Amino acid sequence: MTDPMPSVDPREVPSEGETYSKDSLDIVCEQLGRRPLFRIGVVILALLYAVAIYAPLLANDRPYMLEAVDVKEYTSAVRSLSPVTSSVVRLLGQSREEYLETRGESALETWDAALAVEEEAAHARLAILGAALSEVDRGPLEVYRDRLGRALSAGRAGAQDQALALGQEAKEMAKAFRDDLAARAPDGGLSGSDSPAGVSLRGARRFPLFESLSHWEILFMALWLWLLCWPIWNRAVNRLLLAGERERIRHWRRRKLGVVLGSSGLAAIVWAATVGGQWTPFATAPFKSGLDDGGIALEYGDWSASRAPVFPPIAMGYAETHPEERFRPPTWTRASQVDSRGCYLHGFRAPDADSITGVEASLTPVEVRYAEPGANSYRRHLAGTDELGRDLLVRMMWGSRVSLSVGILSALLLTVIGVVIGSMAGYMGGWVDVVIMRLIEILQSIPAFFLIIVTMAFTDPDVVPPIFSIVFVIAIIRWTGVARLVRGEFLKLRDAEFVVAAKALGYSSRRTIFVHILPNAMSPVLVSAAFAVAAGILTESAVSYLGFGIQHPGASWGSLVNESKSSEHWWIQIFPGMLIFLTVTCYNLVGDAVRDALDPKMKVEA
Repeated sequence: MTDPMPSVDPREVPSEGETYSKDSLDIVCEQLGRRPLFRIGVVILALLYAVAIYAPLLANDRPYMLEAVDVKEYTSAVRSLSPVTSSVVRLLGQSREEYLETRGESALETWDAALAVEEEAAHARLAILGAALSEVDRGPLEVYRDRLGRALSAGRAGAQDQALALGQEAKEMAKAFRDDLAARAPDGGLSGSDSPAGVSLRGARRFPLFESLSHWEILFMALWLWLLCWPIWNRAVNRLLLAGERERIRHWRRRKLGVVLGSSGLAAIVWAATVGGQWTPFATAPFKSGLDDGGIALEYGDWSASRAPVFPPIAMGYAETHPEERFRPPTWTRASQVDSRGCYLHGFRAPDADSITGVEASLTPVEVRYAEPGANSYRRHLAGTDELGRDLLVRMMWGSRVSLSVGILSALLLTVIGVVIGSMAGYMGGWVDVVIMRLIEILQSIPAFFLIIVTMAFTDPDVVPPIFSIVFVIAIIRWTGVARLVRGEFLKLRDAEFVVAAKALGYSSRRTIFVHILPNAMSPVLVSAAFAVAAGILTESAVSYLGFGIQHPGASWGSLVNESKSSEHWWIQIFPGMLIFLTVTCYNLVGDAVRDALDPKMKVEA
């Protein structure tokens, strides 16, 4: 008698053109791909995170590329080189002990640290001067650099007399540079005179915006570029390199992840070693004002730039203000139109003469800076401005970094805490389970939002940045839900055969928990994490709206809504509020789809 034909899982029956069986990841991905709302939510979230990550490249008052003569910066460097050199000589005239005895409260703690700061300041000025001078005129700078370097080396070696002698020579040279290397005006004189003193300046090509990017920003920009292009390069690799063989594709999953993370990390390391930019979010750049007033010249004497400056699509900075455009409505609306005097032409803000004196209020014309759209262009302020005349769209783009980061980081931290504690409770049972469950019940009996506000009110923002405070408090309060889910899964799986086999083989509890049981208990955790991100964004927005979160001049979506509560300034509440609503809705859609895809009872038939 022959054996009966074994039952076959329909999922393992290859369809036409397929020669592989589907694993759980393949099945889940197929289920998610069949849900239009999931695809829409993922696309919107990917774009929102892209805007947050690439905000410096999309909205900035620094140009991508600038080929010009920065006369103002050059003149400042020439004049300040002598005081900096004098500070170096003063330090060289002191021993380390004398410095400690005479230093003020605000001075650096050690003589070497103070000397390093002054050395860096001198080299920064030398770099500015060298970039604007011809090779011939650069000669005295090299002599000065040599004198200064030898003086610093002698001072650090303890040869004080030699260091002072070399330092005095460098000091005299720096004084002479004020006349010898002064910028000669384009007409051939110095400051408009007929004096032949000074040198002719040459323009240099710079990339100010890229120079301001930190290595962390480069890391996330490279990583997100990989993710945005994933459908393209992943399909190409699978077809061209792996020949569409499913088993090879499965084995290459970790390799692909390693390439993405490794290349992004390498880009950040190379950037830090070569460019070494540092993000200063609240600093305004002088480039637009310099191009307007001539401090930055595109033509200087017989030199002229080969290309005009290239600015981002929105040429306005995160902290750049236009006081004359305070609370200006979106410029595509009729109520935002102004005349040459800065007077609103329509709406309740149109000025009226005083009924008694007949005098109109004084007005300030709208200042249109270099690379900015015209005063009445619909592109000037697409989302209006705030109380300081800062572009609200730019503030929302940069503020999305805070709001989205809080959601991701708080969800990640509370998930880690919940998984660890829930695993211990479910696996160990007994008094450990009892203690942990009573702790969870105590925390869940306290109103979470009230506790978060109280904690934020007593947290000093100068000691702990508000973004970290919010993330930490949300995680500490809301890990209990994840812990209960994980505990329930562990109670269901801890008596399974594979767990009994692991114990029989003598595996440690840590290995049994995190290697064997936890991977099988992660399905509800992933769903909970998706909803936790949305809850974190809502919590941060509410806390910042009430004034306990991100503080001025920082920005998040919640703090932007709090810029004005007047209905006259409707754009202040509408646009940031729409972003909060859209993001939370998309995360809820993604969470619902992941939950259904992981639930065998909710499978969508092909």
